[in-house]
Amino acid sequence: MNVPYKLLIVSDDSFQAEDLQAKVNTIIPQNQVLESKEVRREIARIKPDIVLLHESKESSQVQMLPYIAKEAADALVIFITERRDPVRTRDVNRSGAFDILFIPEEIHALEDVLSRAVKALQVKRAENESAASFSWAKGQVVAMYSGKGGSGRSLIASTLAQTIGLDTSSSVLLVDLNLQYGGVETLLKTDNQRTLYDLTPVLNELNDNHIRSVTMVEKFSQIEVLPSPVDAELAEQITEEHVERLLRTARLYYDYIIVDLPTEMNPLTYSVLEEADHIGYVMVPDVLAMRVFASVLDLFAKLGVDPLGRLGIILNRTNRDTELTEKDLSRHFQYPVIGELREDHKKVQQLVNQGSPMRTTRRERGLPGFARDIQKLAKWLLTNQSSESA
Repeated sequence: MNVPYKLLIVSDDSFQAEDLQAKVNTIIPQNQVLESKEVRREIARIKPDIVLLHESKESSQVQMLPYIAKEAADALVIFITERRDPVRTRDVNRSGAFDILFIPEEIHALEDVLSRAVKALQVKRAENESAASFSWAKGQVVAMYSGKGGSGRSLIASTLAQTIGLDTSSSVLLVDLNLQYGGVETLLKTDNQRTLYDLTPVLNELNDNHIRSVTMVEKFSQIEVLPSPVDAELAEQITEEHVERLLRTARLYYDYIIVDLPTEMNPLTYSVLEEADHIGYVMVPDVLAMRVFASVLDLFAKLGVDPLGRLGIILNRTNRDTELTEKDLSRHFQYPVIGELREDHKKVQQLVNQGSPMRTTRRERGLPGFARDIQKLAKWLLTNQSSESA
């Protein structure tokens, strides 16, 4: 069998990669090998039809599945692992992998599995079907970012997470990455002594049970909250690997992962912006905020962060006297305004000072105007995801 498809082998074990490549050469000649660290940079260029994702006894590759699903949605993934674990098998199946092989015992079945994968691709192309293989790995990462402090980003992120949790049946994880000072736990009146750093011992085998062991459930909306460490020394030990593995694993179990980012552009911020499906850029309607936004876009270009199709502007603290409007922004920037949040200082500040969340029930009377505007933003997000899925 010699088929016109492209196959990608992802493995951090060079000997195993060579062995796999030797086995597939006569079946799918168009193949190449990448280490897992190279996938982010190369997979969109390669556009593989089939991916052999190899996991050794010492490593974990389950977290790669959502990322491959996002970047190569039409590809069929064959998960090849040296680890027998029923929880991991569940996660692999749930992520939509085409098949799973345990090696070395089942390596002889690789040719048969590849044959079935090729037939599945032929049927899919013939019928022009959309790839439904990864329907369980479609959790949306929403990054809330601003290049200027004091824009209200944390309040917007926490209220948006609450609103989605209360007004829909979606599962929501809210992650606070303002590592040295935090703040989300105060806005939502949650108290949790565990943080992202506590996942360090299990990063290589991260699953839903691990994540839920360090989150706190907000009592009104039932969203899960992962606060930042209050200890600056611990915060410094959180790495890009913590963030990437958390987000890629969370995609398997949550419908929405909302991340509150700091204004500082550091490796963690960059990792989230790269991973995000949506970037909500929060700005107040003044000239200084516009200048900062222009500088942020320049920095994105230098770092290789592509915001097109992902970034939307959220105007906060608008009122009748606001000089800059959506029309003004559209003349200067090509990004849409996805939310306008009115200034409601008296009600909002009162709730913040009391340590009370913006939302407490689904059908709540007397909501501040700010919270009602967040409902519109949530509706935009839900509608936008639905149209993309369609």
